[in-house]
Amino acid sequence: MSPAAAPLLAPLLPLLPLLSPVPSPSPPGRALVPRGRWHHEVERPVRLGWSILFRRTEAEDETRLLVETPSGRFVLVSAQPADGSRTREEVAVPELGETVSRVLSTRVPEGVAECAGIRAPDACLILEGNRGRLAAPLSAFSGDEGPKLRRRAAGLVSPAFLAALKGLAPAIRIADLAFYSEDFLALVEPSLARPPGPGLSAPRLPGCAFDATFGYPCTAEERRREGWLFRARPAPAPSPAPSPR
Repeated sequence: MSPAAAPLLAPLLPLLPLLSPVPSPSPPGRALVPRGRWHHEVERPVRLGWSILFRRTEAEDETRLLVETPSGRFVLVSAQPADGSRTREEVAVPELGETVSRVLSTRVPEGVAECAGIRAPDACLILEGNRGRLAAPLSAFSGDEGPKLRRRAAGLVSPAFLAALKGLAPAIRIADLAFYSEDFLALVEPSLARPPGPGLSAPRLPGCAFDATFGYPCTAEERRREGWLFRARPAPAPSPAPSPR
């Protein structure tokens, strides 16, 4: 393996114990925390707002990110089956009605001849947009074919989508976007490579109103919980004046 391939393949190392051909059963208690919502905002260096919508079933975990930057709005979805054999991520620009997706699998997907010869710790990467599909071993993007594969990846989406996608760049530091960058978004648009440095985080804020504008309104129970979490707290009583001497 070339040294250049190491950064691409490092995220796969935790998946190596899952390469058994027999899927493992769902861990007990998976359905105990079926869903959750978190919302965050920052004002600097630019104004960003994002919500994290999590859903767990016996079949898979799904995390949906609703992101707003100064340039537009984006919906990002990540889904992992319970057996841990693959992940599927997609990024949509609702204004354009266009989506690009990536599947990263440690097993050779059925019918994907381009990945027939992969061996651990490599993985099969499948990118798909409204203009076609590209499948290749992940390690190929760091080899001699890398520049050609990246040009093909950029051609899977429309020029309008590619231009809009650049507007996601200020949000790439958000911790929950980290695994979308190097082996997905940066392959389609290099400006979406994650810069070095700490991730972006922010305090939790009320988000039901924000989520509803994306078409994902809170349930009555979620609105009640949000009202309880962010209820107005009484101001502390003033400190007593010091006694005169």
